[in-house]
Amino acid sequence: MKKFFGLFLPFIFLFTGAFAQGSVTDLINEGIKLHDKGEYADAIDVYKKALVFNKRSAHANYEISSSYFALKEYENALKYADIVIAINSDYMDQAYILKGSVQDVLGKPLEAIKTYKKALQKYPNNHLLYYNLALTSFNLKQYKDAENALQRALKIDPSHASSHFLLALSMLTQEKRAKGILALYNFLLLEPKSKRTASALKTLEEELDKGVKKDGEKSVTITSPGKNKDDDEFYTAELMLGLLSSSKYNESNKNKTAPQLFAETTNSFFTILGEMKKNKKGFWWDFYVDYFYKLAVNKHAEAFCYYIIQSKGDVYNEWIKENLPKLELFSEWYTKQPHKF
Repeated sequence: MKKFFGLFLPFIFLFTGAFAQGSVTDLINEGIKLHDKGEYADAIDVYKKALVFNKRSAHANYEISSSYFALKEYENALKYADIVIAINSDYMDQAYILKGSVQDVLGKPLEAIKTYKKALQKYPNNHLLYYNLALTSFNLKQYKDAENALQRALKIDPSHASSHFLLALSMLTQEKRAKGILALYNFLLLEPKSKRTASALKTLEEELDKGVKKDGEKSVTITSPGKNKDDDEFYTAELMLGLLSSSKYNESNKNKTAPQLFAETTNSFFTILGEMKKNKKGFWWDFYVDYFYKLAVNKHAEAFCYYIIQSKGDVYNEWIKENLPKLELFSEWYTKQPHKF
C-alpha cells in the first residue's frame, strides 16, 4: 500500500493544484461580474475567497484594489495595488496606474508622477501610463510635460481617443489654436457619438470661428492671433483660419448650410497645412498634418466632416441618404490609412 500511496501522491498534488487554480479563476470571474454590476463590496468578498486558494494571485489582488477604488476606499486600494507590484508578475502595469490614480485623488500628484515614471521604466510601451502621467501633469498646469507624455502615448496607440482629447485641451488652454483644432478633429474621428462628443464638437466650431466677427451687413472683422509669429510654427495657419472662417459671410456662400461651410473650411484648412509643411518636421506636422492632408487630397473631407457631426442626428441622416457611397469610400480609405510617425 505504501508503494501505491507514493505512486499516487504526486497526482493528488497535481489534482489539488489544478482544482485550486480553477477555483481562483472561477471566483475572480464571479467577482468581476459583481463589480461590473456596481456591487463592489460583494465583489471584494468573492475576490478574497480566491486569495484563500492563492494569496499571491496578482489578478485577484488587482481586482480587489480596483473595487476598493470604485468604493472610494483609497487606502485599501493603495494597499492591494502595492501587493500586486510586490508580487512582480501579471497586472503590475495596471497596478501602477491604479496606485498613481489613488495618489492623485488623495491630493498627492507629485507622488503620482513619480509612480508613473517609475512604472514607465519597466513598461515604456504602455500608452495608458503616459496618458495618466499627462493627466496629472495637465492638472498641475505642467502643460509641456503633459504634451510630451501625450505625444508618446499617441505614437504607441494613435487610436486612444482620450489622449487626443486631453492634448486638444492642453493646446487650447495655452492658446495654441491650430494644434488644439487638429487634436479635436482626430478625437471626433474616433468618438463621433459619445458623451464627450457634443462638447468637443462645440469647442471645435467655436475655435474655427474664433476672431471673426460680423459687424454689419457687409462688414467682417478678423482679429489676428495675439502672439509673436516667431513663437508658434502654426502662426500663419491661424491667420488663414480667420480668413477661411470669414468666407462664410461671402455672398457666394449665403445659401450654403452650416455643415457645408464646415466641410469646405475643414478641407481648405487641411490643404493649406499640407502645402505649408514642405520640409517641416516634428510630431504635429508628421502625425496630424500629414494625415489630414492625405485625407483632403483623397477628397474625403466632406464625408469626414459629416461623419464627425453625426451626433447632430437629422443633419447627418439626411446627408447619408444621398451620399452613402462617399462615406463607404472614406471608410475604406480610413481602414487602410493608419497614423504613422
